[in-house]
Amino acid sequence: MSNSKTLTKIRLTLFAVSILFLTAGAPRAQIDSVKKKRLQSPATVKGFVGGESHDSYLIRARKNQTLKVRISWVGGGDRKAQFVISKSDDFFAGDLLEGGSETYDGKTQTRKIPSTGDYYIYVTAYPTAKYTLKVTVK
Repeated sequence: MSNSKTLTKIRLTLFAVSILFLTAGAPRAQIDSVKKKRLQSPATVKGFVGGESHDSYLIRARKNQTLKVRISWVGGGDRKAQFVISKSDDFFAGDLLEGGSETYDGKTQTRKIPSTGDYYIYVTAYPTAKYTLKVTVK
């Protein structure tokens, strides 16, 4: 992996972690009022997000199934879109799903589902991005 790709990966990871830590300590008066769009596998959704906003998706999965999420976006330069998978219905709670693997570029995550239930996918971008999200549960 080239130094520039490594540096970009580190920057994106630090950006995502800092957002989660900053929002995790936010006052509980801050409530996630973004409507969660329910998905059924397989799903492909397109959206536009940026700034301090996020898009929210909900998918149901059973224990031991595999959840795969892939994101792509339009534009180059500093435009970046990303997502997190959570068990929490509150974006600001920062309760990430454990386990699974992530590709070197951070565009795909594959997670083994630890328990039957609803899972939330939160999409953010910097500064803004038109994105395509593909979600499958098998």
